Amino acid sequence: MQQAIELVRADAEAVLAGGRAEALAELRGQHLFVTGGTGNLGTWLLELIKVLNEQHAFGMRVTVYSRNARTLISRWPHLGSLGWLHFQEGDIRYLAELPRDAQYVVHAAALTDRRLFASQPGLVAETNGVGTLRVLRAANLLEDLRKVVLLSSGLVYGAQPWELPRIAEDYAGPLRCDDVNAVYAESKRFSEVVAHAAVSETKLPVVILRPFAFVGPYQSLQLPWAVTDFIRDSINGGPIRIMGNGATVRSIMYASDYAYWVLVALANGRVRETYNVGSPEPIDLLSLARLITQYFSPVPPVHTCVGQTGHAQNRLVPSIEKAASGLGLGLTVPLATAIQRTVAWHRYLQTP
Repeated sequence: MQQAIELVRADAEAVLAGGRAEALAELRGQHLFVTGGTGNLGTWLLELIKVLNEQHAFGMRVTVYSRNARTLISRWPHLGSLGWLHFQEGDIRYLAELPRDAQYVVHAAALTDRRLFASQPGLVAETNGVGTLRVLRAANLLEDLRKVVLLSSGLVYGAQPWELPRIAEDYAGPLRCDDVNAVYAESKRFSEVVAHAAVSETKLPVVILRPFAFVGPYQSLQLPWAVTDFIRDSINGGPIRIMGNGATVRSIMYASDYAYWVLVALANGRVRETYNVGSPEPIDLLSLARLITQYFSPVPPVHTCVGQTGHAQNRLVPSIEKAASGLGLGLTVPLATAIQRTVAWHRYLQTP
């Protein structure tokens, strides 16, 4: 366990090194309110803020609002015992007010497990849509609010044309609203519209981020995403099973970069702007599976064309030119290193 904690701390220190912590100077001494702060992103935000407070004298305070606060406290006591960190337990659908002295808000709470999209689509729509409405209304009551960062999703773009290498923020693709599987993407689209309505009505200082795919410590291997499936299957000895021929294309960002980008957007993002968050480097699923399996011995086999027949290949890769030019952001962790670090972290967790 201690090795896993030290690995994450080293990654948090690395992403803030080289003067990058100073890009967050606006957050010094501020009170940050985070919804969904016990998930993958929220936990990484806490790790980065821990380094900012302990090594860069930022003096930040954080309040985390989550249904799973006690789980984080018991699972990761090195975070749960921090004096500047406070937890509030609750359901985002019923949030009524924020701490009166909060100046910055990160709204990351959402149901993202695609298994729920078919089994409980109404709950997904309500949590993601109504939850956003609740947060924005509560934030509008704050007297010294500086900024709200809303976590949307790269899935709001709909299907990316195969011939389009990367999606920019001004792209608008089709979504089938008569398909229950679109409930997550539609709930995120609704969240963005609600945010723009709040900006129009009350001048609420909102920045919207559209995350794509990620990997790293704290990410549950029970989530049904390709990269988590592949790592979990490899740990279990394989085989890795891919629906289709493996030509589907994704891009994957390491979690420390993800959290840093969110903090930079919080500090320096332009109000009313939308930024993609992710890696611009494409990789097909077959290549991803082979990249992962090289860190295991014996190398697990990879099987393609498993399960559904006629599985259509697709791509989802962001353009990050806007974040790079407007916020000075880029990737600090290559994909091969990201996979290696993630595999090592899960192995450390299994070490007695």
